[in-house]
Amino acid sequence: MNLNQNLVFVGIGNTLAGDDGVGPVMLGMLQEALEGVAGISFHLVAGDLYALWDLLPETRAMVILDAVTGNEPGTVYADQPMPRGFTPSFHQTDAATVMKKLERLYQGNFPQWTVWGVSISIPDTLGEGLSPPVRAGADEAVWEILDALAGDGLKVGDDRFVLTDGGARIVSHIPENPDPHP
Repeated sequence: MNLNQNLVFVGIGNTLAGDDGVGPVMLGMLQEALEGVAGISFHLVAGDLYALWDLLPETRAMVILDAVTGNEPGTVYADQPMPRGFTPSFHQTDAATVMKKLERLYQGNFPQWTVWGVSISIPDTLGEGLSPPVRAGADEAVWEILDALAGDGLKVGDDRFVLTDGGARIVSHIPENPDPHP
């Protein structure tokens, strides 16, 4: 594992399908805000979600940014179990399902991961740009991510990351099965 890539942001979606492009839009916003920060990298996955496999060997933790279906466009879903009904992407499957399948196949230390989603209505026309509520959700999600990195830490699985002078660093790790009686 290349520890220079402590934290990887992955934007998933198609900017030509309107609101489905919210993942790449959030990725661009984060890349602009965090440009040059050591230990962070940025990747776009516009098609096959199984391309995430190629990122696994160099990754400690992955934050997946994607459009999700939901009742109210622009709602931010983060660091919480999302029922399947809220997670389908407009790809061949949803990112959480792909990550769970890849984890079963992967040999080695599988990265910690989480999905940050902004809910959208199913796009019915092609075109670039986000609707106002989805743009507001993207802004809110990016602000929450940056605020967490600058504060108590961005939770990704069992890890928590903060920004330091040296870049993105892990500040805490919660063991999978903590022993209540040390």
